[in-house]
Amino acid sequence: MDLISSFRRSRRFTAADGLPVFLYHKVGSYPLGAAIKAQYVAPALFRAHLAFLQRSGYRTVSWSEVLRYARGETLSVERPMAITFDDGYECVYRNAFPLLQSFGFEATVFVLAGSIGGVNDWEPQRGMAAEPMLGAEHVCEMSRGGIEIGSHTMGHQRLTRLSAAELRSTLRDSKHLLEDLTGREVSAVAYPYGDHDEPVRRAAAEAGYRVGCVTERGVNRAGADPFALRRINIRRYAYIPLFARKLRLAYLMPGPRSRP
Repeated sequence: MDLISSFRRSRRFTAADGLPVFLYHKVGSYPLGAAIKAQYVAPALFRAHLAFLQRSGYRTVSWSEVLRYARGETLSVERPMAITFDDGYECVYRNAFPLLQSFGFEATVFVLAGSIGGVNDWEPQRGMAAEPMLGAEHVCEMSRGGIEIGSHTMGHQRLTRLSAAELRSTLRDSKHLLEDLTGREVSAVAYPYGDHDEPVRRAAAEAGYRVGCVTERGVNRAGADPFALRRINIRRYAYIPLFARKLRLAYLMPGPRSRP
């Protein structure tokens, strides 16, 4: 029995068990001297993840469908999922975007709006190599090609440490900039570092977002707070046996916080 058959038969997880949201950062090879290599998922491994999910019966759903699911409505997809990328590195356009299209999967790229066309200037202080971020043309092409563009704020700051005015500004300005660029609504935000609290979630709602993603592990079930959606963080060593195990464990974890 191969791994996929084993995953299917040992426990048939469906929408009734929860909705997993996968979190990636970079799809590519890590540069020499990179301090945090775990964020780099090799393109061949990413392809293997997509193939595993497709053969296991998973289908991507939109944030509108996620919201309906959180309200307890039934989805037409038996095994729903969402795929997300944080920060908006150029390698996502170069390596992940073509693979997603080839498998017919949608995804969301949470773009750091203040770094479009620039580099990851918040990371070298942590020992990371300078890397190019998505350019405006990349963002627009992906938006036209089945990728939803979400916000990762303007400057990759810890939102709970900002003043109320700074918090409102970074959430509002990034949303408007990305909407002006793509001509489409930006309905979702991912909090940098997963840093959030009740005032941050409230500010996100007031800025016009409908969904907020965190970095707490687990799947999302009916009654989940749409501004604190859990994700499964995928790293470079997530070969298929470990990938399947991480997914299984996420289903078995206690549910996320309930909606206020």
